Amino acid sequence: MDARTDQRRFRPAILACVLLALVGLGIAIELTQVYILSRTDPGYQSFCAVSEGMNCETVALSSWSTVFGVPVSVWAEAGYAFAAIVGLVALVSGGPGTGVMVACGAAYSIVSLWLIFVMAALIRSFCILCLALDVVNFGYLAMSLLAASQRGVMASIRDDLAALRRPVFGVAMPLSGVAILLLAFWYGKGVVSRQVEVPPPSRPTATTQGPGECGPAGTPATIQMGESDGHPWVGAEHPAVEVQEFTDYQCPHCRRAHMIVRRLLSEYPTRLRVYHRHLPLDQACNDTVLRPFHDRACELSRIAYCAGKQARFWEMNDFLFQHADEIRREKLTAEDIAARLELSMDQFHCCMDDPATKAAIASDIEAAKALGLRGTPAFVVDGQVYYGQLPDSVIERLKGGR
Repeated sequence: MDARTDQRRFRPAILACVLLALVGLGIAIELTQVYILSRTDPGYQSFCAVSEGMNCETVALSSWSTVFGVPVSVWAEAGYAFAAIVGLVALVSGGPGTGVMVACGAAYSIVSLWLIFVMAALIRSFCILCLALDVVNFGYLAMSLLAASQRGVMASIRDDLAALRRPVFGVAMPLSGVAILLLAFWYGKGVVSRQVEVPPPSRPTATTQGPGECGPAGTPATIQMGESDGHPWVGAEHPAVEVQEFTDYQCPHCRRAHMIVRRLLSEYPTRLRVYHRHLPLDQACNDTVLRPFHDRACELSRIAYCAGKQARFWEMNDFLFQHADEIRREKLTAEDIAARLELSMDQFHCCMDDPATKAAIASDIEAAKALGLRGTPAFVVDGQVYYGQLPDSVIERLKGGR
C-alpha cells in the first residue's frame, strides 16, 4: 500500500473529527443562549431543565459557568472552531494537523472530566447539553488518535512541531488560534455584561392621587414599602394578593424569581404585596442543611436584615441579588457591602453581632420548616406553596383588578 492510499484510508477519521467539532460548536452556541436567557429573561425555561438534578439552567446560573469572566460555553465555541480549522487543514494537507488534533482531543477530554466532577460534586446538578459535549470530546479524541495512527501518534506530534517551521502552517495556525481566543474573550465579556438590572423600589410615597390632592391628575400608583410582624414587605398598601417569598441570596434561581416578582410589582403596584422571608441554605444557621452548600447565605441574610434596621432593606435585597457574581468573585466582605449602600457602620456592626438578628433569621427558617419547604425560591399564597415562580392562577388574580 503506497503512502497516498494509506493517507486516504485515514481521511474518514479526520472528516469525523471535523464533523464532531462542528456539532460541538453548535451545542456550545446553544449553551451560550441558555446562559444569556437564564439571566435576562425571567420567564425563560430551557428544554433541558428536566429536574433539580438534571438542569442546564442550574449549571448556567452557577458560579462555575464562567472562567476569567467569560462563559465556559464561549470558550468551548472557540475551542471547537479551532478544532474544525485544524481538521480542515489536515484534510487538505493530507498530513500536518493530526498531531494538533490529538492534543486538542486530549485537552478537551481532560476539561470534560473536570466539568463532570464540578457538576457532580459542586453544583450537584447535571446539564444535558454539557454531557453531550463530553460525548463529542471523547469521540473527537478517539477519532483523532485513529487519524494520527497513520504515522503513529508521537510521530504525528513531532511532524506537526516540525511543520511549525513552515511559513503557512507555522504562522497561520498559531495566529488563527490566538485570534479565535481574543474574539471569544471580547464576545464573552459582552455576554456577561448582558444582565437585566431590576430598578429598586422607590422610597415610600403616597399611592394613587385622591380627590383634592395637589399635583397633576392621573399620577400613577407607586410601590410602597413597610414592615408587618417584623417581616419587610413591598408592593400595595391594600393588596388583593399577598405573597410570602422564601429565598436565599446565593441561590441562582432565586435571582430569577426576584426579577419576575419585581416586574409583577411594577405591573400591579396596587394589587400585589410581597413579604420577604429568609431561608438561607447554609449549615451556619439552618440545621436542615446537612452538607456544605451556600456557605455565605446566613451572613448575607443578616446583612439584609441589618440594612432593614436602617430602613434600607429593599435596596440591600436588590443589591445582593444584582451583584451576587461580584460578591462571590471579589469576595466582598459584609463591611464592603454595607459601605456600597453607605450604611452607618457603627449601627451595622452592632446589628450584625446582635443575637436578635440571628433570632430573626432563625424564626423564618422555623416558619419554612413548619410549611415543609424543600428548597428555594418558594412562594406561599393563601397557605399554598409554589416553587420557582408564581403560578398562572395567581397572575390571573392580579390581572383581575387592572
